[in-house]
Amino acid sequence: MMLRSLAFTILALTSAPALAHPGHGHGDGHSLLHYLSSPEHVWPLALLVVALVGVGGWLWRRSRRRKDPRS
Repeated sequence: MMLRSLAFTILALTSAPALAHPGHGHGDGHSLLHYLSSPEHVWPLALLVVALVGVGGWLWRRSRRRKDPRS
């Protein structure tokens, strides 16, 4: 079940570039300001950061449990 959710998340995040079109957002379409000020780009970036922090925390806790002899 977790693999299915991960696959769905990856596919949902990678399909977002298909929605891009010229003239959307603020300023030049290829500048850092554009990517940090447009909601179309900020939400996927925020979700990616949350997912990476979550996976990193899960891996960290998992590795600590394996090292702990009381578990």
